[in-house]
Amino acid sequence: MILSKYVHDKNRFRAMLLGHKAAEVAIVCLLVMVKGHLGDVTVTHLVIATKTGLLTVCPALGVTFTRYARYFANRWASSAFVGFCTFFADAVVHQSHYSGRYTDAILTAIGAFLFSLAISYTPVGKQVDRLAEAFLHRHLAPQV
Repeated sequence: MILSKYVHDKNRFRAMLLGHKAAEVAIVCLLVMVKGHLGDVTVTHLVIATKTGLLTVCPALGVTFTRYARYFANRWASSAFVGFCTFFADAVVHQSHYSGRYTDAILTAIGAFLFSLAISYTPVGKQVDRLAEAFLHRHLAPQV
């Protein structure tokens, strides 16, 4: 059975967005939390990074049900929105591991923006962009 026959492209995009962007943010969050020292990663770090990733994609998933979802077809707008949401998610989920209250959140947001932008140029990112194009269709005015 072929699922793509039964699942609309918009819903496939939502599922891809949920998993893809959450993983991107979680990876960046994990790297920033341990300051690049992958040997220091613990289960607690993984749980915190997962929470940050999932909390980041919640607003993005909500936007896909509005008329503003068409902006996700633009890789720059999509990456900027992910970075913006990452800042708030990271600030809410845990305290900074750096000096300054929001330094960790800022670094994670910048990293998530850049990583999301870089991934958008890969074959997987291009597939996500193709799915996002489902939000770009325009309804034509009825012919009179």
